[in-house]
Amino acid sequence: MALDTDDEILQDFLVEAEEILEGLNEQLVELENSPQDADLLNSIFRGFHTIKGGAGFLSLEAMVNLCHKSEDLFNLLRQGERFVDADMMDTFLKVLDILNTMFAEIKSGQYPSPADNEIIEQLSVYINNDSAVGAPEPEPEVAPEEQVEEVAPSQGSESASTAADDEITDDEFEALLDQLHGNSAPGIKDTEKASTPAPTPTPTSTGSDDITEEEFEALLDELQGAKKAQAEPPPQRHPCPNQLARQHLIKRQKPKLLHRNQ
Repeated sequence: MALDTDDEILQDFLVEAEEILEGLNEQLVELENSPQDADLLNSIFRGFHTIKGGAGFLSLEAMVNLCHKSEDLFNLLRQGERFVDADMMDTFLKVLDILNTMFAEIKSGQYPSPADNEIIEQLSVYINNDSAVGAPEPEPEVAPEEQVEEVAPSQGSESASTAADDEITDDEFEALLDQLHGNSAPGIKDTEKASTPAPTPTPTSTGSDDITEEEFEALLDELQGAKKAQAEPPPQRHPCPNQLARQHLIKRQKPKLLHRNQ
């Protein structure tokens, strides 16, 4: 079936299509030098869209199908979802040559011949991005397992307990005062008291109830020795207080002792 070349609508389409095809020829050359030009991509997209609309109105299915595929691809290009490369440019030039051949057939009153399936399929590959199908997906990076550092048990509690053992309680201090007035020292048995000679008064004794720092220190050592004899200390502890801790204890407890003697 031949086309009516005298049809006014067909004549208008041929005039418009010829101008668009000439423009597409120039635009594709520019696109090869500026593949990411947004304005240029939009202009080429509108050219294929306009030809598709006129061909569809005249039932030129072969031209409609080719322009429709080209329009879809340029829509992706202008949206930044695809990028023009050398192979794609070769395909566009082939599409333009086929459209010019179809235009010549329509102008002569014949319906255009369908485009080669190879071109249609190539456009579909670009549209569907089939070139990426089958590519191995990168393996997800495995996050390294968190290494939990074992924290050594704090020795603060042990030090605190050792310091607490070296402290003298109020009851022990009262027992110490009783010992000064003739009572037995706490933690010492009667047999030990009988065998222990009474301390010899020092020449510096004043005869009063006051005691010197040397006497207080000696009694403190005796009391601490009795406490340590009752229970075997842990092997890790070193309960002997240093000289600074002992002097601090004497300064803290001596006012109580002097007050009691008064």
